[in-house]
Amino acid sequence: MAAYDKEFIIRYADNELSEEERRQFEADLLTDASLAAELSLYLEVRRVLEQRLPPDAGADALRSTLSDLNKEYFASPVRRPSRVRWIAYSAAAACIVVVVGIYLVSSGNGDFIDRLGRTEMVSTESRGANADSVLQQAAVFFNNQQFDKALPLLDKAVAADSSSQLALFYRGIAEWHTGSVGLARKDLTNVYNGESLLRYEAAFYLSLTYAGEKNRAAAMEWLDKIPAGTPVSSRANELRDKLK
Repeated sequence: MAAYDKEFIIRYADNELSEEERRQFEADLLTDASLAAELSLYLEVRRVLEQRLPPDAGADALRSTLSDLNKEYFASPVRRPSRVRWIAYSAAAACIVVVVGIYLVSSGNGDFIDRLGRTEMVSTESRGANADSVLQQAAVFFNNQQFDKALPLLDKAVAADSSSQLALFYRGIAEWHTGSVGLARKDLTNVYNGESLLRYEAAFYLSLTYAGEKNRAAAMEWLDKIPAGTPVSSRANELRDKLK
């Protein structure tokens, strides 16, 4: 893996790098699978922290505590050593995963698939290129769960660059959320077959489309394509346990 520490990866994800640092990091991401996996892991932890808890007074209190931790460890004007910053974040993540597990056990099954399927659309900062600009606009709607408004923009991004695995992946999820399951499966299958870094995420969402139809065999078939140790494998295991 390229010589980036954990703090550098966090700073990239949180848009704290200079233009030159970001440009070099993104160039290395394209050729370094280990670095990309490390970034995916951090984004997965952040996704868990920000999205997995359902509305609840206790959850709000926990979010407040995590917010205080974030201010103390991650937003200090004096940059702390990367080890301290990462350990603090990992400790907070471990706490919240325990709470999430309690919620999953005690909650009803109706919104289980919806909760597992929540994700945040991450796109590169606009550099003036039309496709990037469109993806940035789509991300605003997507992350507000306005999938019907995100879809036309994602269609436009795919039309501008049909090889964009990012646009195909998020379009597939938006199609699934808006009821176009057949189109969603087509896009997500293309991502899986494209050998991109998103292929196992695509396999997971393909499994969710079948789980939503109570097609256990097809859902398990896609789950079995996800190797252990990938960023999405923890969610895949949750779904697998639910389908048993």
